[in-house]
Amino acid sequence: MTQEQEGRVLRSIMRSGGSLVVSLPKSWVEAIGLGEGDYLVVEIAGNSLIISPTGVERESEVKLKFESDTRSLVDKIVAAYLMGYDSMRINFPQHVKEVLESELFYLKERLMGLEIVESAESTLLLRMVIDPLELKPSEVLRRMWKLSDDMLRYSFSPAGDKGLETSGLLEKIEDDMDRLYFYMVRTLRKSLANPALAVLLGLTSVEILDYRLAAYFLENIADKAFEVSGLISGGGKTAESALHAGKVSEILLANHKLAMEAFLNRRLEVIPQMKKNLEILTKLLTPPKLAVEQLRIRDAVLGIADMQYDIANLAIPRLA
Repeated sequence: MTQEQEGRVLRSIMRSGGSLVVSLPKSWVEAIGLGEGDYLVVEIAGNSLIISPTGVERESEVKLKFESDTRSLVDKIVAAYLMGYDSMRINFPQHVKEVLESELFYLKERLMGLEIVESAESTLLLRMVIDPLELKPSEVLRRMWKLSDDMLRYSFSPAGDKGLETSGLLEKIEDDMDRLYFYMVRTLRKSLANPALAVLLGLTSVEILDYRLAAYFLENIADKAFEVSGLISGGGKTAESALHAGKVSEILLANHKLAMEAFLNRRLEVIPQMKKNLEILTKLLTPPKLAVEQLRIRDAVLGIADMQYDIANLAIPRLA
């Protein structure tokens, strides 16, 4: 029995000798360009089977060419990385090789898993060496949460306790957050383009969108916390006391934990507590008079709290 509707095909199982077989949709076979004797990759994903042509992996390579300047080529490499390409073959004039390799040295620090695997006079081959099934979005998100939690903790340390060592640590955390965010965007976009990968990662289309938003909020929370750190250091004890920095830090850290409990573990019962904490925070940050720097701190802190609340609320559409 054959039934096709909006890309979904219903097939009956038939017996052939000692095996059970299912025929492939003719429209799909013709579109892919398959013929008798060609091989298919069959992946087991829970109760589902994912069938893909063997050429899928080859299609994940892109060729990039130097056209005008090194910066433009680097931008193309970043774009190819975010689009999910696993290999990038780069062609360039010999005289730009030294400058290009220098740029790529720093670029690799921003793009997790991207390595130079071949180098010739006028060509380079970059390859992604991290398997998305070995570093899944849920693991990346947990790491991003821990780093942003550390950033919040250190950023609200008393101004007098912040030395060069802490300042350097905050910068390193921010760099790691950026790297993880880029990797997350890459993995999620690759999952949208390749439904087989999405199934293997256990992500629906809605969850892919939710993970993208959660990662975006966490990355921005870290940026805001870094901003607060500089503002508190600049404002000294006056800013700390006027804005109740200790209590504010305590509420933000509590809501940060609750936000991830709601999102990753679907504990929606924590959302009312987060809302109550947000109301307390707003009152704490509304004294009669605030200087310009204090207003900037207040806006950044409330921005962090709002994004934490947004992360928690991403869990609501996934109840079913």
